[in-house]
Amino acid sequence: MPNRAYVFEHGTLAVGEAVGEHKFTSAQFDALVRYNERHGCAFFRVGHQRLHFNSFVGVLQVGTLAIEILPKAEKSSHPSRFKWQNALLQMLHQSGLLEVESAPEADLELRRSPLIDLYLATFVAEVERLAHAGLAKKYRLCQGNLNKLKGRIVFAQDIRRNLLHRERFFTAHQTYDADNVFNRILKRALAIVEHLAIRPSITARAAALMLAFERVSDVRVTAETFTRITLDRNTVRYHRALQLARLIILNYAPDLTGGSNNVIAILFDMNKLFERFILVHLLRAQSKHPRNQIRVQGQVSRRFWGYKSIRPDVLIKVQSETGVQQFILDTKWKIPSGNLPSDEDLKQIYTYNQQFTSNHGFLVYPRARSGQMELQDAFAASAWLLPGHRHTCGTHFIELFDAEGHLRKDIGTRLIDRILATAPTLPE
Repeated sequence: MPNRAYVFEHGTLAVGEAVGEHKFTSAQFDALVRYNERHGCAFFRVGHQRLHFNSFVGVLQVGTLAIEILPKAEKSSHPSRFKWQNALLQMLHQSGLLEVESAPEADLELRRSPLIDLYLATFVAEVERLAHAGLAKKYRLCQGNLNKLKGRIVFAQDIRRNLLHRERFFTAHQTYDADNVFNRILKRALAIVEHLAIRPSITARAAALMLAFERVSDVRVTAETFTRITLDRNTVRYHRALQLARLIILNYAPDLTGGSNNVIAILFDMNKLFERFILVHLLRAQSKHPRNQIRVQGQVSRRFWGYKSIRPDVLIKVQSETGVQQFILDTKWKIPSGNLPSDEDLKQIYTYNQQFTSNHGFLVYPRARSGQMELQDAFAASAWLLPGHRHTCGTHFIELFDAEGHLRKDIGTRLIDRILATAPTLPE
């Protein structure tokens, strides 16, 4: 079982700092720095013997140390680790990024395993399901020197190899077995799971599964490998396992220095996670207002300049007495300074309103504390705009937690109610 360290987004971790029963070592620091450099220095900023984390949350495992990076949207100097750990797990689960069928949403908060263990255990369970049903088989072309004629003779190779051994035939023939790209990917991911210093129960399950892949070739798997595969009726059941395998393989970096500080990272940009989380809640809530015929869409693209396009996070269309009205939502995982949106955020909504012919735009933030006032104001008129085109920008603060500290289930409904209350021409 790895040691665990907990930091919040935009926090720091220094060499020598206590993590569980041990300290964060220079060797672990160096391994993480090399890993971050391989990924374009995206996950954290490196200081003097110190890591400065940014908006990426999730887990970094280096050797036997699991560093869990938790989200935080509150002003408290001592936020609750358990509250935000549970919030992260539930947001990932509700957004479809952590699908643990054996644990319903209500039980996620009861799990004490590191986030990396949840992903690895989910992958192992998926492969167990596939192996139990029977691994997918495909036809593949095999070439070899055989003692019997099978398939067609490859004459160039046969003459070169068997001139003195006419009892043999160098042939090319079709074989139908489980040695295909789908199972090769799963085997590679299982080998990584078996090799990592994680819970013994997961390691044992992965080792037992490897027996089912004995006749599957060991190959190098890259990002290009995943782009080349196409699922069919026989392999569509592999979809979820391949997604998890991709996450494991492409985010794993072995310690090439000969040490034991292998690195694997399961990290998510909190800005994109918050956007997806809000979109999922809005999609669930749109059917609860049948009279308004609400249609929620995410990432709708519109040409902006040259070949460049713009995409607001959420576009909502609502049937009103005067026709269809459009609302723009842009999610922001941050606490606005002084309770006011930044100039950059306002300009973004202004542009979205113009390009999508929307009269109302919203900047959606997480609520950091009680008493944050929601604002609504119109953009100034301009002689260059169409006459009568009045459009506004409002702020909305999402109340993430209920009284018991759990993520609210009515987030989408409350947000749509706020939108419907904005336009007086919309029917009740």
